[in-house]
Amino acid sequence: MNNLIRPILVGCVPVAIASFLVTGCQESSAPAPKPTIDVTATYRPTQQPQDPAPTSVVAVPTATPAVDDSTKHEAQVAGITKVDQGDLAQSIASPKPTAKPKIKAEDAYQQEKPTLMGLKLGTAKATVLERFGKVKNQFTMDEDNIEVYDFNDFSVGFNSKGTLEFVDVHSIDIDPGLHGLRLGQNVQDAINILGKPDSKSAYVLAYKAQGTLLKLDIDPNDNTIQSIKLFANS
Repeated sequence: MNNLIRPILVGCVPVAIASFLVTGCQESSAPAPKPTIDVTATYRPTQQPQDPAPTSVVAVPTATPAVDDSTKHEAQVAGITKVDQGDLAQSIASPKPTAKPKIKAEDAYQQEKPTLMGLKLGTAKATVLERFGKVKNQFTMDEDNIEVYDFNDFSVGFNSKGTLEFVDVHSIDIDPGLHGLRLGQNVQDAINILGKPDSKSAYVLAYKAQGTLLKLDIDPNDNTIQSIKLFANS
């Protein structure tokens, strides 16, 4: 009897083991469910590159230079316009240079009527100042009691009676009324225009007429006229 049971048991054991192995294999080969925690961990990294924050950071610097360049350009244009307007306003506000006096042909120097700047000695102060306008400087020669008015290119002096005592031309920019003769020209030019002088030296040419003396101061180095004066010949 025992001999009969043993083979049965022995036969069953392998069958049971085989059945267990098959069942175990089936269970191990079945796909295991993905843990929720793993799926979440995998999902979050894939979403991070889609975060809009980096896009905003990149977009802002890109737009800012364009606005700055435009603003800078407008500021530069406005600055140039302002400077131009300032220069224009200054040009308009600047006074025009005073016109040089012109001597009429009938007032030019003559032996019969010696003049300088078209002025004859003995002319009243009011007449002279009205003719030439505002003076640059005014002072008194105390020694001779002569009141001097300087018009920049020339000056005039009045005696205590208020009449013209002398005229002194000291600028090449003005026509003194000597038929075209001006400062800076040479001695020969003066002689050709005014004729032979009453006296001549290396330093002075002098012309006498009607109680007056027309004196031309000469630079002996180049024989050019440095100043021209008309005063009483006393």
